[in-house]
This record gives sequence, structure tokens and C-alpha cells, in this order.
Amino acid sequence: MTMIQIPYGTKQIEMEIEGAELLDVEEVDSRRTATSENMDVIREALRKPLSTKRLREIVATKNPKSIVIVVDDHTRDTPTEIMLDALSEELGEAHKDHITLLIACGTHTTPTEEDLKRLLGKYFDHYTIKIHDCDAEDLAHVGTTSRGTPVSLNRNYVEADIKILTGDITLHYYAGFGGGRKSILPGISARETIKKNHALLVDELARTANLERNPVHLDMSEAAAFAPPDFVLNIIASGTGNVIDAYAGDLHEVLHKGVVVAKDLFCRDTHELFALLVVSAGGFPKDRTLYQATKAIENCYRAVVPGGELILVAECRDGVGDTYFERWMNDYVTYEEAEEAIRTNFVLGGHKAYYIRKVMKRLGLSIVSELDAHVLTRWQIKPYKSVGEALAGVKKDKVKIGIVKKGLDTLIMPAINL
Repeated sequence: MTMIQIPYGTKQIEMEIEGAELLDVEEVDSRRTATSENMDVIREALRKPLSTKRLREIVATKNPKSIVIVVDDHTRDTPTEIMLDALSEELGEAHKDHITLLIACGTHTTPTEEDLKRLLGKYFDHYTIKIHDCDAEDLAHVGTTSRGTPVSLNRNYVEADIKILTGDITLHYYAGFGGGRKSILPGISARETIKKNHALLVDELARTANLERNPVHLDMSEAAAFAPPDFVLNIIASGTGNVIDAYAGDLHEVLHKGVVVAKDLFCRDTHELFALLVVSAGGFPKDRTLYQATKAIENCYRAVVPGGELILVAECRDGVGDTYFERWMNDYVTYEEAEEAIRTNFVLGGHKAYYIRKVMKRLGLSIVSELDAHVLTRWQIKPYKSVGEALAGVKKDKVKIGIVKKGLDTLIMPAINL
């Protein structure tokens, strides 16, 4: 019997289930020997940018008074400090006083000082830091997309002499993939901009790992074109945090190249379905709120037989994480009600309830977390405080069980018709 450890907050939970199948995509670290050193991979990307000059050459030509570097916020585990190490080398000390780090929060809660120190490391006291506020009054309107999305962006970014985006390319359940344009929309956009864009998620092509004719992705790309970055640095990291690959330069080229690697890294086919699937969101910070952790459900639920059970393992130390998500789970108790609300009165946060109700229409849902059990029960979700408790009574020798350790970073796609 094999002992399996799955992430839960900052800890690892041990599981021992005879015959359970581990469904995470094989760690590619061992398959890609050229990426053993994270910093080397990023430096190499900066030395060989795609369809642009090197960043140092761009800066030398423009002689900027203001350089804004957009970085992922505290809800992601992007290796931001290492990326800033490489960018600082490329930019040189002469420009230190001109650099502002802009935290791309989208509609997320404002990071605490502790969050910023974890996120930025030594750069917390090194550069000027601005935190994006999607409700700020001084956002700059830059245009309206062909799909009717009014685009207003952070003024620090819009008015900067040099605009740089950083981030990771990973799965996203309606934009297809994160990275590139997503640092702008939703990262540094107005709430109304984000709301209009995300309302496009009801389209069947707005799904995980798909960019082809995906209206959410296309709208984001169009929005980014109103205030395009001078330079982009994106990485693709494995579930263990190792940087598998990195690309720099032109926004579209970086995303295109990175998505090819990300598909290989994060997507897995399965030729059978499971009666019971245990899915960890991937530990802190990916499971700090239920709002974030629900992405793991969307990524993995298709591997469960209709009428089966998915057990989400997510600490949720900061609770549900979004007022509208909680309100919609209370108000719309069926998938049909949530779908109608999405189509007629889209609200950010409510879309997470739509996805949860969609999954619950097909299978049973349990959650191992620190969340209020009464709240989950009211939502018709079975609450547990431990994996052992959730599995109690399951005849493990009679039921086919699957386990996913990094649910936010693993897309399970059945290679069979459902």
C-alpha cells in the first residue's frame, strides 16, 4: 500500500488508499534537463526575446523616466522575486529609482504587508510599490472592444514610459490559459471592464485550455492592444515550483509559445472515469479561499462518473473569499437558476457559483476544509474536517478512486464520450 501526500494549506496530508490512481500530470522536471536552474531559464529568455529587441536595448532607446512592472498578486504562487532578479539585472542599477511594481489584483482583496513580503521578497523595500484598485476613480479609459467591453486601466501603467508584464502561463477555466494579456485584463482593469469581459464565459468555447475562438481570450487580447506592453516575461512552472520554461518579448508570441509548453505540462487524458475523485487545490496560496480553490473542481470534475463523488481538499484559511460568490450560492440553489442569473445579471463572484452548480448537477460534492460546516450544508455540499472523515464508510476495495494533488494545475480530460 503506497502512502500519498497531498497539499493542504502549508501542510501535507498523508493518504493510504489501496489501488488509488494518482492522476497528476507527470512531473516534467525530470524530462527537461535544460531547466534545472530557474534563474538560468529566465535569463536565457531575456537574452533571446521573441519579436522584440532585448529589454536593455528598449530602455536605452527610450531613456524612460518611469518603468512599470506588473506582477501577479498574492493569490498566485508565481516566482515573482526570481523574475525580478532577472529583470533587475537586465535593466541595471541606473534605472532603480524609475521602477514601480504594480500588483495586478483584478477584483481580489488587497494584499497585506505580509502577503507583499512573501510575494516580493527583497524587492518589498527595493522599488516603489502600487496596488491596483479596480474601483479607483482615476483609472484611464483607453477604448472599447468590438464585444462592447469598456476598457479602463490603471493610470500608473497607462502613463508609464516603459510597460512590462510578468506572470505565469497556467490553466484558466474560461480564459483558456493565464499569462500575457491577463495581466492587463483582469489584472489592472476597472471592475466594469472585468465584469463585461467575464460575462462572456457562458460561451461553450470559453473553457479551460482552449484559446481557439474563445471570446473571453479574444476580448482580453483586444483590450490589451489599447495599451500594449513594451515587453513581457512569462514563465511556465511545474506543480513543485520549478520553472520549466520561460519566454520574453512580444505579448502574443510569448503567450503562443508558452501555451504549447503549458498544454504538455498541465493537461492529462484519462481513458476511464472514477466513482470517487479526491482533489487537492494544491495547498497555500491556491487554497487560501474557496473562491480560488473552486478552479480545481472545474479542472477535474469531468473524470468522475455521473452520480459519482468529488472531494475537494482545500484549507480555505481566509474563508469563502468573495461576498457575491457566497450570496449567489445562497440565492441560486440549482444550476438552472445560476445559469439564468449569469445570462441576465452577471456579477463578478457569481460566476463561481455558476460553475459549482454546474458540477453539482452532475455529481456529488464534498469539501475538506476549515469552512463553516453549516454554510456548506446549506449549499448541499458535504463538509468534512479531514480526508479520513470524508472517506469513512467508502468501500475502497469496491470503488475506483482517483487522486489529484495539484488540482489548479492539472486538467483531466476523459478520452471517452460521456
